[in-house]
Amino acid sequence: MGQPRRKPTEREALRRRLPVSAAARRRTRLLGAFAGSSVVILFGAEAVRVWRLGTLPLTRGDTDSLVRRRWTPRQVFRVLREGYRMSATRENAIFTMAGSFVLTFGITRGITYSIRTRGGLGPIRDIRTRSGRHIHHFLPGMVLAMLAGGTAIASSGEEPKRWLALPFGTGIALVLDEAALLLELEDVYWSEEGVLSVHAAFAALGLLAALAYASRVVRAGRPSLEVDWETAARAFDHLQMLPGHER
Repeated sequence: MGQPRRKPTEREALRRRLPVSAAARRRTRLLGAFAGSSVVILFGAEAVRVWRLGTLPLTRGDTDSLVRRRWTPRQVFRVLREGYRMSATRENAIFTMAGSFVLTFGITRGITYSIRTRGGLGPIRDIRTRSGRHIHHFLPGMVLAMLAGGTAIASSGEEPKRWLALPFGTGIALVLDEAALLLELEDVYWSEEGVLSVHAAFAALGLLAALAYASRVVRAGRPSLEVDWETAARAFDHLQMLPGHER
């Protein structure tokens, strides 16, 4: 008489899931290309804008001096910090949220893959209660997003929103990374149904980039601290060129 058949572990069951279909892979590549190109354009435009604002006090009417200048890492950091500080709070918040979203999503996917294949990444393992219930990472993501969003709404000034966008983007990434689980009410993270989480994350990144572009279009022509900063810097450059003023 044969021995009773052993019930597969959760990790073995995940490995036996059917591979993702060709149609799902095509959708993933298309959404990934859309999200990736949107994020690259957004990050590139933001870097140029912040660098331009940060270098305004250094030009003094001579833009060629920036080309001839020998930049040290410390000087580059100071220029980017100054440009980020003087740029519009709303655009900074959207950029910070998108950056934290991308970073969190990538790190989370890498950690979950390591847990699936090797059982963990260093001390990082699946979190389970004493009863054996698995605590999925969408739960801390919900808590983090609610705390950051609620604090941003309750705050009176604009400056806190610039930094609260960081935990908010992290929380949203943790939730969307398990969107398929929330819809299916089953752990389908590595199955074909689980690809829906990747699609949702890519679509969210594209929407964030579109929101950043729309925010810049709406702000076009409106007075802001960023415009005032650029105007003051140009006026300073003009004064430095007048007779009797030292460069």
